[in-house]
Amino acid sequence: MAGITNSSMIENPTVIYDKFTELTDDRIIAALIGMTKEKFSALAKNFESASLEIDRERVLNGEIKQVKQGGPKGYLNSPDKKLFFILFYLKTYPTFDVLGFHFGLSGGHAHAHVDKLLPVLGRALSNLNLMPLRQPTDSAEFRQALEKYKHIAIDGVECPCVRPQDDAAQKEHYSGKKKTHGESHRYFRP
Repeated sequence: MAGITNSSMIENPTVIYDKFTELTDDRIIAALIGMTKEKFSALAKNFESASLEIDRERVLNGEIKQVKQGGPKGYLNSPDKKLFFILFYLKTYPTFDVLGFHFGLSGGHAHAHVDKLLPVLGRALSNLNLMPLRQPTDSAEFRQALEKYKHIAIDGVECPCVRPQDDAAQKEHYSGKKKTHGESHRYFRP
């Protein structure tokens, strides 16, 4: 019985992207990447410029000698495919082996692409002023965010913590009722 090898990966790795470009069902598109095609197209333009910005910075910082220009083209050979790849990963969150299988890559290469493309997506979203405000430092910063945006989503997460042994600290965090103990963390997304 033969196992799965790299040669048994998808013959044409751009099939998933090609199918995506042909899709017209907004529900399926949102299930794959978490946004509409119109938003994807708008983000793709900024994604490419963010990628170029990061490459220029890497050259200036001495991390690389020059931006790669020649050589063989990889499977993710366009900014649209790279953006689709990272959005597909973030929306569906497959293992790296499964992600690699869908795009004709090994699991290791899929992981390397995710590591490279996440900062590019973050830069593109920051350039469009779409990154969430994680934790306002004071009430003035929060009020400023309220004035700046029409809609704000507040997401609260309670993280488990060890019950304090000090009486004063315990009274501050513990009501006496049977429940799990946790710290509330709130994230503000304009």
